[in-house]
Amino acid sequence: MLSAIAARKAALAANPISVPLPESPVVAAASPSPIEPPPSHSRPTSKRKSSSQTRNPSRQRKKKRQAESKKTRYFEAESDPFNNSDDVIIIDSDDEDISDAPLAPITRTVTNLVGKRAWSPSAPVNDSSDEEEPLDVPVPPGPPPAANHGLHPLTSFGAVPDKTVYYLEAEEISALGLSTDTATLIPLSAGQTISLLGAYMFTVLQGAVFICGARVLPNPTAHRVYAPRSSPIPIIEALDEKLPLHSISAVPVRLRSVFESHDTIVVFQPLESGVEGLGRISRTFDGVFKPSRWQDIDAGHHLRLPGVHMLIQPTKDIQPFILPPSWEIALNSISDSTSGIYLVKGHKKSGKSSFARTLLNRLLCRYRKVAYLECDLGQSEFTPGGLVALNIIERPVFGPPFTHSSLPNFAHYVGETTPKSSPSHYLAAIQSLVETYQLDVQTPADAGAGDSRISDAIPLIVNTMGWTKGLGADLTRKIEDLVQPTDVFEVEAPFFEHPSSFEHSPGAPNGLQSPRLHLLQPIAPSVLSTNYSASDHRSIAILSYFHAIFPQTAPRGLEQLTATRWNTTLPLCAHPPYEVDWSLAFDRIALCGAGAEDVVPSEINRVLNGALVGLVSYEPGSLDDDINMVPASSDTDAVLVPPIPYIQRSVAPSPSTSMCHGVALIRAISPSSPHMHILTPVPPHLFSKCRVLVKGEMELPLWGMLDFRSDVEGMIAGVEKAKVPYLQWGKGEGLGGEKRRVRRNLMRKGQM
Repeated sequence: MLSAIAARKAALAANPISVPLPESPVVAAASPSPIEPPPSHSRPTSKRKSSSQTRNPSRQRKKKRQAESKKTRYFEAESDPFNNSDDVIIIDSDDEDISDAPLAPITRTVTNLVGKRAWSPSAPVNDSSDEEEPLDVPVPPGPPPAANHGLHPLTSFGAVPDKTVYYLEAEEISALGLSTDTATLIPLSAGQTISLLGAYMFTVLQGAVFICGARVLPNPTAHRVYAPRSSPIPIIEALDEKLPLHSISAVPVRLRSVFESHDTIVVFQPLESGVEGLGRISRTFDGVFKPSRWQDIDAGHHLRLPGVHMLIQPTKDIQPFILPPSWEIALNSISDSTSGIYLVKGHKKSGKSSFARTLLNRLLCRYRKVAYLECDLGQSEFTPGGLVALNIIERPVFGPPFTHSSLPNFAHYVGETTPKSSPSHYLAAIQSLVETYQLDVQTPADAGAGDSRISDAIPLIVNTMGWTKGLGADLTRKIEDLVQPTDVFEVEAPFFEHPSSFEHSPGAPNGLQSPRLHLLQPIAPSVLSTNYSASDHRSIAILSYFHAIFPQTAPRGLEQLTATRWNTTLPLCAHPPYEVDWSLAFDRIALCGAGAEDVVPSEINRVLNGALVGLVSYEPGSLDDDINMVPASSDTDAVLVPPIPYIQRSVAPSPSTSMCHGVALIRAISPSSPHMHILTPVPPHLFSKCRVLVKGEMELPLWGMLDFRSDVEGMIAGVEKAKVPYLQWGKGEGLGGEKRRVRRNLMRKGQM
């Protein structure tokens, strides 16, 4: 055995000039044989075979990491380590002499396992696992800067009054053509960004901005933005385009220099819609429009906009909405066809609905109207759940679904959050809406004149459901065959889910041209705000629909009726309802869903009490009216009351001869008269057309049954908790009274 010190001294003595003394010397063995420990610490050779399986892998990895950390500090020492006689490395005398070998530089490598991925954003770079044979590969590059939200601020400038932020006076607001009494002007340079929390409006006076996939040009129209913490926060980015809306002479004197020295000028105004009050109703979303405790609440004071806060950095519960690179590439490669049909599919929690909303905003930059076919029953974009709806959208959407509740232009009521119990009715409803689009929507008759966007054609976006396995995959393929898309956007499955069961057919049926396929990377769950489940978003969407205030006038042509205000001062139990005589107003009440055929006519009153129903109109003569009605009860007093028009095992009207105009809540049914109280935001001119009520499996969320005005402990709506109907507090009694726990980790014999 020869010590490393002796070898180095011999090399220096032989050629003291050719081998310089480095600052951080490294001794490397030329032979790949392992290094033996010093004799003083060696142990007797064991007869047991050396195998990694006989050791504790966790302890071995821990010791290796500790050794690597010590070695790193050893190499970074400024003093010569060979001056310390305690640090001695012993090598075999049989190895090749390294005295004449040059000192090898330090190279950083990563130990990669065979069959393992080389890099993961959640794993450390230095992988010390040695369960398999290691491979030395170069260090892979880190994630792109756009994906690392923590390194980029949401707002890239500081709010300094009269320098970067200007508060407009009443005369200046009037001169710029703004509608509100409060406005804040912010000049932006190309590439600068601003992100706000809350509900607000913005108007582009000069230049252009990019927000949620849309390029907004100078226009006197104010765009509404709803930015709660429950969804990714929009970011407004200034583009390198100086497009004027007003001439410099029309700009107030104080602001002329600002318009001349900056490319983009944006005015922000407060938005008073009442949508923040939905947090009082559904306490899960309480305070989502306000900063959390991790956010600097003083950052928004410089804007002087009530309820609007400027965001500087992402926090634990605030994440920005940033387009992944694959999304931007797919959006830029959209077909230029005037009759484009775009189908979006993907796994749940992958960002599928977010991409469909972004695609809608991008198409509205080129078209005056875009059709949106909603096939996702559980996570609908514009309507409450349970509807297959066709909406005609005219303005970009900057906010989550519950902030733009709408009355559908054409819809059919399924009454469930998934089509697994009625797939045939689900497909029939989609087929009917596709035919409606092809006949009445795709080429509008009242194109009219307007801006430079395309008005004589309306493209179609089809948003499918997130059920991508088994029956769900079959239904998605059926939908694709029905709509015949020109482009298919598939969001890949997230890393925590199994791949979907989608199959990419080489060609389209009937000799048609096959659609172009765009593969998209999913959004990270942290960006999608996983603190709120799908059930939470579904509940807030239903409550937003019932508290929304829709225009009471009849729409003109394909005009979309979207709520801009919400009445959240009163709970649903305090809203004045419609009092309807069912013997005169309705021709049929149908039940759908699992177990609906077992409901006998004598129990229909109890089934409909507090139920969510679809308001359906039908073509005359399409219902069977010659079936004898069965009385609702056999009591003497109930015989005098006309029976509810319910037929056991009756089905909902066919989608080809009917149309759903909205959803209603039957708040109460009178036992002694043919009257029921109905709550619905549907305007009277549409409500009067609905002659059929269809009840599915969906129910009103629990938050909608409570009176949020009552703060007395132990009371709900002035009633003791124990006496409130439909609610039970504490554990259930009797066999089967407690909630069942479903186990989904059991495997079949063939899966083991």
